[in-house]
Amino acid sequence: MSRAKFIVTGSEGFIGKALVAFLRHRGASVVCVDRATGTEVSDIESVIMSELENKEDGELRCVFHLAAQTSVFNRDTRQILNDNIAAFIAVCDSCARHNVRLVYASSSTAADGNTTSMYGISKRFNEEYARCHHPLACGIRFHNVYGPEPRQGTLLWYLMHDEVVTLYNGGDNIRHFTYIDDAVEGLWYAYTNFVHGVVNVANPELYKIWEFARAVSEYNGVKIVFERTIRDRDNSTQSLDNSKVLLPLQYRTVQEGLGAIFGE
Repeated sequence: MSRAKFIVTGSEGFIGKALVAFLRHRGASVVCVDRATGTEVSDIESVIMSELENKEDGELRCVFHLAAQTSVFNRDTRQILNDNIAAFIAVCDSCARHNVRLVYASSSTAADGNTTSMYGISKRFNEEYARCHHPLACGIRFHNVYGPEPRQGTLLWYLMHDEVVTLYNGGDNIRHFTYIDDAVEGLWYAYTNFVHGVVNVANPELYKIWEFARAVSEYNGVKIVFERTIRDRDNSTQSLDNSKVLLPLQYRTVQEGLGAIFGE
């Protein structure tokens, strides 16, 4: 069997970098598509056609589509329409046209009751678009993925880089904090097990944000300040949609995840 080749969009992102390293560690050939390296997702048709024709470095098996605007607080509707919806349509249509497997990043914010922003709306749109236009594609609803070298602007980034961190809503927001290795293993599981439709990848533990922050502070001593204000577009409980399958992974607990980050 020829060497496996994968296309990863958003390869320079938090999950993308981890996935690329994971695939290369397994001897796969990886084609990286990322604005940061000069390749736009809008060019995906030409990338797929080129890689299907060029089999010297392996046979194209799957596109992992991770590229997106990722913040629920992003108010730039035009940017989200372009990078989350138009880009997804291009990827989905191209994969369907050339009969290429597609595994893509959705979000917990796409679930009923969790959507409070244009970001969540875009992810729900992508799920419905794939259902209609590439039904063998798999969308993974990730839940608050964290890990070493977190993306700037995320809770863990602030907890690791600031001396004082303010938690809104008194830190009472509830989340499923999911370790980065589990997110990557979820992508691989979906590919290797021919999973399709929409599924969840989420540490089943329910954690209040203040509990997560306190656990981090035990490692680095960050000071936590509580603010009762609820931010616009925030969601007090990011619930797990039990109508979608939770992939059967060995999910790391928060203590295990933080231990891995801080070298316990």
